[in-house]
Amino acid sequence: MSIRALINMRIIASVLLILIFSAIIAVWQARSSVEREVNSSINLAVQMIEFGLNQSSSTSEEKDAWLDKIATMQPVRHLNISVKKSVNQVKNTHATKLNDDLKDEKKSTPHWFVKSVMVDFFIHHYDIKIADGSIKAIVITANPMDEINEAWQETKSFFCSIVLMLFIMFLTVNLVFNAMLDSVKAILTGLKQVEKGHFDHVLPHFKISEFDAIALEINGMSSALKTAQEKNQALARHSMQIQEAERQNLSRELHDEMGQSLTAIKAMAITCQQPKTNVKVVTSSIVDICNHLSVVVRSMMRTLHPLSLSELGLGATLSELVREWQRRSSEVQFDLDYDQALEHLSHDITIHVYRIVQECLTNVVRHANATKVVILVVKRGDKVMITVSDNGQGKQLNTPGFGLLGMRERAENLGGTFTFESVLNTGVNVVVELPYWEEK
Repeated sequence: MSIRALINMRIIASVLLILIFSAIIAVWQARSSVEREVNSSINLAVQMIEFGLNQSSSTSEEKDAWLDKIATMQPVRHLNISVKKSVNQVKNTHATKLNDDLKDEKKSTPHWFVKSVMVDFFIHHYDIKIADGSIKAIVITANPMDEINEAWQETKSFFCSIVLMLFIMFLTVNLVFNAMLDSVKAILTGLKQVEKGHFDHVLPHFKISEFDAIALEINGMSSALKTAQEKNQALARHSMQIQEAERQNLSRELHDEMGQSLTAIKAMAITCQQPKTNVKVVTSSIVDICNHLSVVVRSMMRTLHPLSLSELGLGATLSELVREWQRRSSEVQFDLDYDQALEHLSHDITIHVYRIVQECLTNVVRHANATKVVILVVKRGDKVMITVSDNGQGKQLNTPGFGLLGMRERAENLGGTFTFESVLNTGVNVVVELPYWEEK
């Protein structure tokens, strides 16, 4: 079920409940009003008749004259006053007249309303002895139909007002929901564009502040995804360039070192086949060339993948890496603080720790102009903490280089964090946090 249908159903149910409750209240108030009005009219008539009787009680002739005036009175609002010889006759006569009046009035007032608000007929009578000795009765009978008609008209006006207000409310709510649903559709369209990878799609501003806030967040998310996509593409291109450069270096090393050395060995072997050749000198040269090839191969292997990680462990490999950089950059002091608890670290994490430290030391030697570097690799709880700090020149980076992006990617892909702090003329501090996984 759509939200529009759900809201409309709930509004209609609420309107029906309001109308039913209002109808009950209106009928109850109308019934109370009719009863109060009829009682008030009868009480007033009774008091007036009692006052007239008291004023005309001196002689029987005055009573006869006063009764004749009462008999000629026309029915007044809510009341019928008459003089009859028999009270029962009066009751039957007035009951018949009231029933006829009710039938006539029901034509304009609904039967259910009349039945709901109708009160019991009130009949009040006085027995008066006249001059000839006979007894006549003054009968006051209530007729509530005038008040019922007024109550019906007021109730109709009340209900018409309620229906009009509910219709306006229903229309207003639907207009608001139409605007909200249009905003929702626009936001869903934007999310579908993001899902398809169209991060350039920008949601417009909305008049409703909550939807406008959602649109701003989605636009911010799209911008962040676009930036991340561009960085990933640049990093992928850089990775391919590095891969191609490594292949070229490997090819050059193989050609320059391996190829020339093998050619020299082959030439010396041919020389040994010649008579009067100083075999001892030639074989000594071959041994020197082989030693040089061994150094070149180890260097190439260490560049591709340090085998000492598997053979000697992370601590020994990092120590060898630091000694190598110390040999190359004697003016820089390298201090390594390694936690032996990391010797049981998983190889999947170990290689990333090594590469991050390697990249940090490369950046320090190339760019920092530092005289001291401190490398800290320790275990803290279920985390591996890597901190590389130098006292170099430092600088403010507007856009990080590919080396920093590569380290960040390594850390975040493993579920870790990467922090880079650089202060001008003070140095750089790199903090990496990786999960600790033990070797199984």
